[in-house]
Amino acid sequence: MSTYLRKFWRFIRKNETARGLLLVGVVILGALAVWGGVRLVLNTEYPVLVVSSGSMCPPTNCVLPIGSLIVIRGQDPSTIIAGPPPIGSIIVFRPYVCEPDYLVVHRVINRVTDSNGFSFVTKGDANGIQDSWDSRCGSALSMISSTQVVGVYQYTIPIPYLGSTILGIRSFMYDDTTGQPRPEGILVIVILIIALFAFEVIEPAKKPKPEVSSSEAKPDPAPTQAPSSAFRGLSFQTQIKYPG
Repeated sequence: MSTYLRKFWRFIRKNETARGLLLVGVVILGALAVWGGVRLVLNTEYPVLVVSSGSMCPPTNCVLPIGSLIVIRGQDPSTIIAGPPPIGSIIVFRPYVCEPDYLVVHRVINRVTDSNGFSFVTKGDANGIQDSWDSRCGSALSMISSTQVVGVYQYTIPIPYLGSTILGIRSFMYDDTTGQPRPEGILVIVILIIALFAFEVIEPAKKPKPEVSSSEAKPDPAPTQAPSSAFRGLSFQTQIKYPG
């Protein structure tokens, strides 16, 4: 196993595109792990939401303005309090069972106990009348059952403009009427992916190759050979001949 890990690590170190993809994968897995942990701790499938309407923001006492980033916690329906503002609990619920992604955040103004458990009458603080829901999923409803409650509002995350930015991105990426992705949103994602790969491929090619210095480029001079020992100490003697 260690051999394969070493080979994989060498491949990652040499390939910049692979490093980029690995980094993206680690970030995505980390985000999913954090999101799963938050859902587990807060006991709800939607622990953080963005308020997208002004029904909880009356002119005199705005509790949840548009763009508020709110934290939700799942809790026992028997602990949900009914009453006028600011006494009644603010809950997030699904008014239409056939549309599970359609969520509403309103205040509980009345609670009823029946054979099925608890049911709640809700109302937006800025609305003049209590909630009533049409019959798009079978029958009209004037109360919300405990099974439709997603969670209870806890507090607002105090990060300016973050919620509004999320709403803007969502409106650009998805059609608010149908909930389907917009073509321009898909196009932007495709362009970003292509740009990422292009950057990973083109950027290494732009890096200048290391220049060889003159001292490195100049070949070493050939070593001078010492004179052969056959010529060392060579002397010439002149012979002189005398007459007679």
